[in-house]
Amino acid sequence: MRTIPAAIGKYVVEREIGRGASSTVYLGYDPFHRRRVAIKQIHAHLLTDPDQFARYRRHLHKEAAVSGRLNHPHIVRLLDADIDADPPYLVLEYVDGQSLSAFTTVERALTVPQVLDLAFKCCGALEHANVNGLVHRDIKPANLILQTNGVIKVTDFGTALSLSADTTQVMGLVGSPSYMSPEQVREQDCTYQSDMFSLAVVMYELLTGRRPFEGETDFATMYRINTEQPSPPSLLRADLPEAVDAVVMRALAKRPQDRYATWAEFADALLSVSRSMPARRAVEREGERFSELRGLNFFSEFHDPALWETLRLAKLNTFARGSVLMREGEPGDSFFVILQGKVSVSRNAWKLATLPSGVTLGEMTYLHPANKARSATAVANSDVLALEIRNEALRHGSEELQASFDKAFIKLLVNRLIDTTAQVGSWDILGEGNASGPRAAS
Repeated sequence: MRTIPAAIGKYVVEREIGRGASSTVYLGYDPFHRRRVAIKQIHAHLLTDPDQFARYRRHLHKEAAVSGRLNHPHIVRLLDADIDADPPYLVLEYVDGQSLSAFTTVERALTVPQVLDLAFKCCGALEHANVNGLVHRDIKPANLILQTNGVIKVTDFGTALSLSADTTQVMGLVGSPSYMSPEQVREQDCTYQSDMFSLAVVMYELLTGRRPFEGETDFATMYRINTEQPSPPSLLRADLPEAVDAVVMRALAKRPQDRYATWAEFADALLSVSRSMPARRAVEREGERFSELRGLNFFSEFHDPALWETLRLAKLNTFARGSVLMREGEPGDSFFVILQGKVSVSRNAWKLATLPSGVTLGEMTYLHPANKARSATAVANSDVLALEIRNEALRHGSEELQASFDKAFIKLLVNRLIDTTAQVGSWDILGEGNASGPRAAS
């Protein structure tokens, strides 16, 4: 029987949730922040030898230094660390879910759109790591955690390569053999395109239930990675579109320069295939929605974490032509972001404007909470797709999210004021302004 400590530092230990060759991961509770955490602690028996103890301490310190740079919604966050403890430990965000290892068999296979969506999100996470000078070097299903709400989290940057070389590097043959890139096998320099190759191996396995390179021994597997071309995924799964083959096989190219030039290019290719698929569940389209928001001017200054948080808070609504989104004088507790279609806005039966996609609607009940009454009526001019965000949900969002919306709302209101002033000025020049015209409408 393994002895589970009652506490590690200030954290109460509940149970063991994982064990590797060098460390154990416990589910813990942080009484100060009132949240569950994951505590990664080096095995005590590995620390009896002074040289070994120094090596593992350096390794954990390096993982803490690397993980501390990262802040992305699809990367497990480092919350705390005590490298001087005996044994030393890291405290990480607790992710309640399953690793993708649970979905690599035919019996538990994920849908094709879901695999594409998860890979899209991983592209964003690994691009964030690369911007911060890191190459993960151990992308595999066990290091990708899927939550029940469809959120994917990349974890374990313990073997990551720091391109800035400001931390102790783990060099040599690093990674899990079945998911290594050819340059890893040859112990050559690795770039972000090595992580691309590994992510493509994961995709291949999730889509087909088999790895593209599999030998009887690790050496045989690495030989195949270095020399053999894998079969296209559609040969192992007949319902896969040819476009999926093209994306996966390009990312599996032997030479890094033959893979995608950037993470954004890889993500765009995944998104293109995803959009061509038949109707999908909402959880399988989050990458597509993220891309739509990123393309709207209103969200141009939102960082990725704030944009993903927006999607988590929002409800996607569809309105048929002629449907009323909000009615003048009625109470309102939310606002809309128009993704597709046009909306006609009127007040006192006077048409004020026709709003295109990419703008918000009904935000005054958020900006002026003392007055909950809608100031205008909005009717769909065409079929409309819109995100609805409850005011209270945004007020309970992160400080970064609230600040992002505040800045965007101010910019939007200033632009509307400028447009209104220009319209009034043009009417005055024409001598057509009157009390019931645009002045009253504004």
